[in-house]
Amino acid sequence: MIERQERTALLILLVVLVSCSIFAWVGEEVGKSPFARNYTSQSQEGELVSFQGVVQKVTQTATGENLILDLGGVTVFIPSPAARKVEISKGDLIRVYGTVQIWNNKREILVKDPGDLTAYSGSQEKNLRS
Repeated sequence: MIERQERTALLILLVVLVSCSIFAWVGEEVGKSPFARNYTSQSQEGELVSFQGVVQKVTQTATGENLILDLGGVTVFIPSPAARKVEISKGDLIRVYGTVQIWNNKREILVKDPGDLTAYSGSQEKNLRS
């Protein structure tokens, strides 16, 4: 037979589980935009940022399928797992969400999820996923 304290503990556990599920679902629906700051040259390493710009240059790294984007002086690095799932061309207007990292003493935005890249064609949104 389950004691009163055990029933209370199970009820608390159930409430915590349901609460966590709800917060996870809401977090997925809301996305990163409310939590990201606009990228500046003063953005701190590890900070979640967003940036919008026109792709000036797309470079694939020699040692993998990573992509490096130049958005008019702002560098965006996309590791191969995410890079394989997107199609980006010079001239695309894109918005990215990522974390600031410093690589070879240069500041860049690291984008790990293809869902954190959005392209705009005129006033219409274009899906970058291939």
